[in-house]
Amino acid sequence: MNGFAATLASQLTSALPATAPLIKAALRADPGLLNNCVSLTRQLERLVYEPFQAIMKGDLLKETISKGPFDIVIDGLDECEDKQGVEEFIDHLLDFFQEHPRIPLRIFIASQVEQHICERLEDDRVQLCNLDSHSPYDDIKKFLQVSFCTAAKRDRVIRAYIQEHGEWPMKPDMDMLTEQTGGSFLLASTIFKYTIQPATAEDPTTPMDRLPFALRMNGR
Repeated sequence: MNGFAATLASQLTSALPATAPLIKAALRADPGLLNNCVSLTRQLERLVYEPFQAIMKGDLLKETISKGPFDIVIDGLDECEDKQGVEEFIDHLLDFFQEHPRIPLRIFIASQVEQHICERLEDDRVQLCNLDSHSPYDDIKKFLQVSFCTAAKRDRVIRAYIQEHGEWPMKPDMDMLTEQTGGSFLLASTIFKYTIQPATAEDPTTPMDRLPFALRMNGR
């Protein structure tokens, strides 16, 4: 998992700038910290966990407790070919939370079912959820609603149409678009991009013109 700790540290500084000087100090104190020969456990401790713990105090801690913990999302863990590194990461992660159960931090891992991952995560400290058992349609509908709303703010043609005719797309059309995706976020994105693409000399149609065609797409 080369570069994994460095990536998390970079994201951490973006979300919590106060951690930046602490991470820089750790690298100055240990210039070889990012070398591949250094264990992932040590890298995570020095570059992620310790800086996060160090700033979680005073007003920031109170605010975090009131709003809820920070989340680190790790998608596609099964795609990492370094199985030993993945196992080391999970083992250390569980040990860290065992030692610091009240820390306002949560790790969300999205992964295909792989034996070396499942064996590590089948633990009382882990909440497992099978996403296949959840319908994606509500999330897809929300994605489309937000996307069309954002497009309307940026596109004067759409904005003018809404001012004259009201809501667009209308609720029945939005419901139909959601169904047309067949539960696929990829198709939802494709339908949206097709509908709101700017007019060209070859295709002078507006998003309102293209919506009926989008409604006939079928992802099922």
